[in-house]
Amino acid sequence: MTTNSLSKISLLKLNLISFVFCFSFAFLNAQERLDSLIEVSKNQQGEQLVVTLNELSWEYKNSIQDSAFYYGRKALKISKKENIKKGIAASYNSIASAFQAGGMFDSAQVYQNRSFKIHKGLDDSLGMADNHNNLGIILDESGAYDSALKNYFDALKIYENTSNNEANVAMVLGNIGIVYKKQKEFDRTLSYYKRALKIYESTKNEVGQVITRGNIGSLLLQMEKYEEAISYAIEAANQYEKLGYVRYVPYMQNNIAVAKDSLKFHEEAKALYLKAIQQFKADKNFYELTNTYIGIGQNSLYKNQPQKAINYFEQALMLAKENSFKEFEVRVYDKLASAFARNKNYKQAYQFKQLFNAENDSLFRADKTKTIFELETKYQTQLKEKEILKQRAQLAEKEIEVNQKNNLLYGSLGIAIILGLLGYLFYNQQRLKNRQLKKEVELKQALANIETKNKLQEQRLRISRDLHDNIGSQLTFIISSLDNLKFGFPEMKEKLASKLGGISQFTSQTIYELRDTIWAMNKEEISFEDLQVRIANFVEKAKGVSTTSVGFIVDDNVSKKAMLSSVVGMNVYRIIQEGVNNAIKYADANSIDIKISEEKNFFKVVVKDDGRGFNINEVVMGNGLNNMRKRTRDIEGEIVFNSEILNGTEIVLKIL
Repeated sequence: MTTNSLSKISLLKLNLISFVFCFSFAFLNAQERLDSLIEVSKNQQGEQLVVTLNELSWEYKNSIQDSAFYYGRKALKISKKENIKKGIAASYNSIASAFQAGGMFDSAQVYQNRSFKIHKGLDDSLGMADNHNNLGIILDESGAYDSALKNYFDALKIYENTSNNEANVAMVLGNIGIVYKKQKEFDRTLSYYKRALKIYESTKNEVGQVITRGNIGSLLLQMEKYEEAISYAIEAANQYEKLGYVRYVPYMQNNIAVAKDSLKFHEEAKALYLKAIQQFKADKNFYELTNTYIGIGQNSLYKNQPQKAINYFEQALMLAKENSFKEFEVRVYDKLASAFARNKNYKQAYQFKQLFNAENDSLFRADKTKTIFELETKYQTQLKEKEILKQRAQLAEKEIEVNQKNNLLYGSLGIAIILGLLGYLFYNQQRLKNRQLKKEVELKQALANIETKNKLQEQRLRISRDLHDNIGSQLTFIISSLDNLKFGFPEMKEKLASKLGGISQFTSQTIYELRDTIWAMNKEEISFEDLQVRIANFVEKAKGVSTTSVGFIVDDNVSKKAMLSSVVGMNVYRIIQEGVNNAIKYADANSIDIKISEEKNFFKVVVKDDGRGFNINEVVMGNGLNNMRKRTRDIEGEIVFNSEILNGTEIVLKIL
């Protein structure tokens, strides 16, 4: 019939989780959107996961309602567990939407009110406005038009008083227009639709424009401007297909069918009705399916096929009753009365006409009850005013007595207030003192920690100076003495000279090791940049004493701000050094590659060679491998040795 429900449903979605609609999804078909959302949710946690789960609930609500409930309730469970208040409100909204799509309006209202209560507790005015709008949709579809309008106007007031809410203002204007259209207030309806369309055009909101144009086309049907209605509906259908909203095309097909029927192109109208019915069934959109059955039933009446019309109307009636579509139920009674009369079954026609008259009145009974209640209130107010006049004389006599009692009461109350204020001031003063004492203790603790750190740093510097000045100078003296011996006794035996040279080389290596240790001790923290420079120096030395090619790479993803403690940094350096030395000495490797990278929760160091390798299960762990394992345990890391005979060795170190 119309795009009324489409306007309400599409814009309800925007409010379910209060997020800006992402148009990139618009160009995917429904299944691709679902697959994409499910895949995204696998890597999400917390609020992001809740948003995605609510979006999944929305996507499923018109097709697989069980899935809509599943994702909405899953989002609710996570939100409650992690105390995400806005997530709880959004999840209630999703569940309400699923109930609304299934025609369970009472349950939808319950969950929508729960969402409203949370938004109110958070003082979230926009959230409350969203709830008002969504409640308006539910009440509109259940036939409670006055209540629907009240909620819509409450939402509109909030949106208009909040900046950057043009889309929401336009949305509510459209929804208000829908209610007025049902009241046959067509001029007023058109005014609201045009206001909404103007906002959508100024904000370049394509989805809003196409929905509103569809609504205007639907209104033109009611105004019997069928050619214009068809033009608007065709334009809207093309725009829906262009934007990827294929499931909304049948709304337009239904509108065109109504216009074609009115222009007496009944066969064209029937074909369009059948297409729309097929799609609404696939989407489980029972609201519009009911409406379309009414339309095709009327089409059969136009063609003087009353029995076919009765069949279609009965299907519509069954859906309307099952889903509490009161407006459609009443319309079907009237249509069945006409169809049975055309079929000359006047008894049935009379019965359905009676039902129509009774139920049609009940649709507006709320308005009558409201009016009676207002009159009753005015009457009771007048009676109370007369009663007040009679009682004034009695009240005057008791006024002195009451004043005396009041004075006593006020005096007692004043004393109580003063005592309360004094107590509060005393309590507040004590609380301030306690807070100040706590801050002083924290400050002293912080100063003590700083002093301890400074003392430790001074001690480390002193030890490093002692190592450099004493042990370093002594080792240098040993090297010098050994060189002098070799120079002073040129004719010493070759074996002895070789031994002395080995001792000199070992001592030189010890000095390098000592310098590395002093370098680490002089730093509280070591950056990967510092470590990179140190390793690069070692690699250059290794290239100088061996024909083995040594490569060193630090991935670009390693943060320059990443820091390691001096202990961790030194141990990492030693492990790399040990791995390279082992590859040069024992593996006969042609090349060695060192790579440092940063993963999600750890740093990874890989030392890989193309040497002869060894069998992990058979080799006896020597000092080198054991040292690497020990250093890894000291820094609470993980190390793995991967090796195969003739296929080289790979050492993988994870720094957690």
